Parts: sequence; C-alpha cells; structure tokens
Amino acid sequence: MSGDSGDRKKMSKTRITGIALIMGTNVGYALVPSLSFLAFDQGVETETLLFSKFFYAAVLMWAYIFIKKLPFRLEKKAARMMILIGLAYIGIATTLYFAFDYISGSLATIVSFTFPAMIVAIEMITGKEKVRASRISAVILSMIGLIFIVWSPDISANLIGILFALGTAVSYVVYMMGLAAECIKKSNTLVVAGYVLLMSTVFNFFRCLLSGKPLFTTGFNQLWLMLVLAVFCAFMAILFFCMGVKLIGPGNAAIINTFEPVLACFFGYTLVGDVLTRNILIGSALVVLAVLIANWPSAAAREKSAADSS
Repeated sequence: MSGDSGDRKKMSKTRITGIALIMGTNVGYALVPSLSFLAFDQGVETETLLFSKFFYAAVLMWAYIFIKKLPFRLEKKAARMMILIGLAYIGIATTLYFAFDYISGSLATIVSFTFPAMIVAIEMITGKEKVRASRISAVILSMIGLIFIVWSPDISANLIGILFALGTAVSYVVYMMGLAAECIKKSNTLVVAGYVLLMSTVFNFFRCLLSGKPLFTTGFNQLWLMLVLAVFCAFMAILFFCMGVKLIGPGNAAIINTFEPVLACFFGYTLVGDVLTRNILIGSALVVLAVLIANWPSAAAREKSAADSS
C-alpha cells in the first residue's frame, strides 16, 4: 500500500512539474508577438529576427550540451523523427510570422490555438488517451473561448492571415506528436531541443541569404530585443516545452498551452497597445476554466488519494 502511495505521489509531482514547465513555455511564447512587433518598429526585418533569435538560442543550447558532455548522437529511428520535428518547428515559426504580416500578433496566436482540439481528438481516436468528459469539456470550452476572442469587436481579421495561423496550428500538431514519440522520449531533452534550434538556424540562414537581408542587428535596442527573444522565447521556451511534453504527454500539454493566447492578449495590450475588449476577457476566462477542468483530478483519483492519506 505504501509503495502504491509513493508511486502516486511521484506521479502527482511529475504532473505538477510538467504543468509548471508548460506554463513557463506559455510565458515565453506569448511574449513572441509583442516583442517581435517592437523589433519591427525598430527596423528589424523578419528574416533577420528569426535567424538572430534561433542562432543565439542554438549557441546557448549547444554550448551547454558540450560543457555537460551530453551524448548528442541519435538512433536512426530517432534521427528520422528529429527531422520531422525540426521541420514542424520551422513551419510553426515561418507560418506564424507570415500571419503577422496580415493580422495582429494576438489574433494570430489565438487562431493558431485550434491545435489542442486537433491533438486531443487524434489521441482519443487512436486510443492513446481515454475518452473522458473532462477532456472533451475542456476542449469545447477552450474553443468557445477562442471563438469569443476571434469574434471580438475592433479586431480586424484577414483571411490570408487566418489561413497562415491555421498552418501554424497544423505544424504544432506534428511537432507535439513527434516529441511524444517513444524514440524521442528515450533521447536527451536538451539534445532534442538543440537539434530543433540548429535546424531553425540553418533554415533561416538560407532565408536571409536568398532574400538579401542581414543576418544580425546592429543597434542596441534591436540587440537586446533579439537576446530576450533568444533566451526566453526560444532557448528556455523550447527546453521547457520538450521537458513538459515528456512528463505529461502532448494532449495535456496542448490543453495547458491554451493559456498562451490569453497571455499573448495581455502582453499585446500592455506592450504594444493591442485592443482588449469584453469578448477577449470572457474568452480568456473560458480558456483558463478549460485548463483547470482538464487538469483537475478525477473523482476516482481523489478517492484513492484520500484513502492513501488515511
């Protein structure tokens, strides 16, 4: 009995750690639209921003990997999956920044967050997760919340921007399902994150060359924005995300990720003056409620916990 209790406590601690890591990721990713628009105001080109962000983050990650002497070779199966994950992450960043050309950063983030419903649906259809009323309710609530936000007055929606944001959602699905693959779970989290950043750096290096855009920024204000984006919105965000998905799975991580558009709206309002309407507040509240429902222990789990404690 005590062994079972210890195992459950360990599982509970693992879950809390996973949730905390994904929430940390949410903060980093939610800052991306606002900090990017601040950088654009400073004259930074999109291609330069993406290369600089991923380059600095990759240098930090691989420096840590080599200092710690972590084994960075992947098994053949994991290497093939790593290519897919890297391409998916490139798809996330590329389509999202294309969306920024047509719609606000907050709206692009919100629309891209149709992906949790896609992931949960895939997991339930394939049998990887049990069909539970709480998960279905959480997805429905989060989608209703996002609809409230998208249909908010004073927010202009451009179809091309919406389509690019939906492309971001599809890329997210591939990315998260790839991270949850067994061959990747066996790999070192830091190394996985390192390869994601390396592939993104190489891709955006060639984008800069082909477009004739500079690789790096020169001004002080531009540089500190690039460093903040690299450290908090790329290096730490990707690391926390990879660790969190391993601990709680892509479905749970996807639902918790719906906090990100709420935070994106908040940062957009405080940092770049995005519109914050009543619909946005209602939608944000529904998203928060969805996350709480999705992660609230089931009645059976609460009964077991009470029995163990007694």
